[in-house]
Formats: sequence, structure tokens, C-alpha cells
Amino acid sequence: MTITDLPRAAVDDADADGLLARAAGGDQQAFGTFYDVTAPRIYALLLALTPDASRADILLEEVYVEAWARLVDRGMPPCPAREWVSLMAHQHAGRR
Repeated sequence: MTITDLPRAAVDDADADGLLARAAGGDQQAFGTFYDVTAPRIYALLLALTPDASRADILLEEVYVEAWARLVDRGMPPCPAREWVSLMAHQHAGRR
């Protein structure tokens, strides 16, 4: 089973933004839920950008570690949550 095989909760953009706002306040459970609902799409994006599954796995971890660190240090991003994490995925894929 891969991350793209996992069932996804139906969460719209407003809900994802709300989860990220709670995570920015230090709510680790909200960040975990944000990960659960966004990671399958981000993983698929990373696979499209770098067709090596093991590399995509590493990049996915790096993206969410950076996302958590940025939230703790800087608070909410200036754009919608899904857009923000997608942008970080593009940046990470381009670095290697």
C-alpha cells in the first residue's frame, strides 16, 4: 500500500485553511489532520515532478517538516493552505 492508496477525508479548501490556522497556533493534531488530507495529493505531485518513489517519499517528509517549522516560526502563510504546501513541494523537487 502506498500513500496514494489511503482513503482521503473530504476536506474543502476552507477546512484545510482552518486546520492550518489551528496548526499555526501550535495544534499538532490539526497539523496531523492537515497532513492526512493533503499528503496524498502532494505525494502525487512529487511523483509527477520526480518519478522516483523513494525520492518522492523523502521530499514529502521534507515538505511537511518545513511546513511545520514555518508555521511555528512565522504563523499562517499568505496564501491558501493547499497552494502553500504545493508551492513548497515544487521548491523541494527543484532543489535536487
